[in-house]
Amino acid sequence: MGDENLFRLPTEVVSENSEKNSRRHSVIGLLSEFSTLKRKKRKCEDDTVSLQSINAGQKKKRTRKSLLSVSSIANLLSPKASRKSSNLKRSISFKIPNSPVLSTRNSNNLSPYKAPQPSPAKQRMTRTWSDMVMTGAGTMPSDMSHNQIKHQEAIYELYQGEVDLIEDLIIVQKTYRDSMQKLQLMTDGELEQIFGPIDELIPVHDDLVERLQYQRRPDGTTYEVGKQVCEWIPKLKAYVSFCANQVFGKALLDEKKNDPDVDDFLQRCQESPFSRKLDLWGLLDGARGRFVKYPLLLKSIQRYTSKEENEVHYLEEAIRLAEQIISEADKETGEAKCRYYRARIIYLYDDQKHKALDYSKMLLCNGTLKNNKGTKVQVFLFDKILVVTRLVTQNGHQCFQVYRDPIPVTELVVDDLKDGEVKMGSFRSAFSSGQISKNLFRVSFTNPNEGHSHTLMANDEHDKRQWLQSFQAALKKKSTSRLKP
Repeated sequence: MGDENLFRLPTEVVSENSEKNSRRHSVIGLLSEFSTLKRKKRKCEDDTVSLQSINAGQKKKRTRKSLLSVSSIANLLSPKASRKSSNLKRSISFKIPNSPVLSTRNSNNLSPYKAPQPSPAKQRMTRTWSDMVMTGAGTMPSDMSHNQIKHQEAIYELYQGEVDLIEDLIIVQKTYRDSMQKLQLMTDGELEQIFGPIDELIPVHDDLVERLQYQRRPDGTTYEVGKQVCEWIPKLKAYVSFCANQVFGKALLDEKKNDPDVDDFLQRCQESPFSRKLDLWGLLDGARGRFVKYPLLLKSIQRYTSKEENEVHYLEEAIRLAEQIISEADKETGEAKCRYYRARIIYLYDDQKHKALDYSKMLLCNGTLKNNKGTKVQVFLFDKILVVTRLVTQNGHQCFQVYRDPIPVTELVVDDLKDGEVKMGSFRSAFSSGQISKNLFRVSFTNPNEGHSHTLMANDEHDKRQWLQSFQAALKKKSTSRLKP
């Protein structure tokens, strides 16, 4: 075949190409057709190549050239890019996908992603005085009586509890508060409200640890701690403001948990080993729980102290001071709760407002009960008025909307209802199966014309008893009020 015929196209192919070109309008289609025609006219130099080998290679060449054509057109139509990005695009365009068989085989061998297993929680080792002595000296003192050993165990329980509490407070201070401050998850004011005067608590407990260590003898026994504890107890007054602040701190922390970043941080900390699976509030409230246990801890030491020793006098004085400080903290906490809930009580009607609520100083009892319709209501017994509310949300904040008229304590009547005495409307289905209503009581006005009464259901017998005791405490101070048995 001559050189003049090398690039000549057959007439029927040219006419077919012209007809197809009249129907195609895309550039990609033209080039694809042109490349197909070139393959048909390419001269085969080697006569030994069989038609079967040519057909076998055409399928792979067609796929490769199709990709090259699309890549070329894409480069023409796309804006001019840097050489680095062009090379990247070219390398991606030339990449031929793996065979379906290989892809299927690999995908079957791949296991789905699984989140890593959480780290095991750090277990706090519980050590007794006997464990400490056996670890140090290797033997127990042979001349100690059973009562003396119990005395040492009680003192060591006080000491070890202080060490554990300091560890928890440092975690709260460094890991939680300082980290949240560095990450700017909250403002300084918000952190101060949530964590309160926590910086003042750590030195208080450090001081007691040092005092007890100073009294410890080389053989591991500790004596004459009464005077040291009696001198230390007044420092617990730092807990008065700490406990009162917890009312507002807990409310703010609950609101802040709605922030995804804050919630994620707290969740990660709780799942870490150092937290022992306790949330932030569990660690914070643990300090308050330790604070109210001091009278019991000191009484345990006193129980095993010889009566003729001066130690007994110091321990009695320390117990008295501790109970006095706890009582002061309870009073401050009650007043803080009163202020908090008073600020969140809203009214549906102006005539529901009562001055007795403004004059209230203490919140005696509050909680969730059910009314005679089976609806949950939030009930607040202040020192001067009883308020029944419904939980609502206003401007993103949790509020308590007054339900019916509040009942002043001076006009309050409380009836303790027997089980099954009243059938409440929402519980018909329960009654039909043989169950009866339990843990009911009714609150009403002395004069029924003053307002509606409320038939309320407590969660259980213990909850009902707590409510009735709180009503009795409020009514004792009011000669015009009465409590029906």
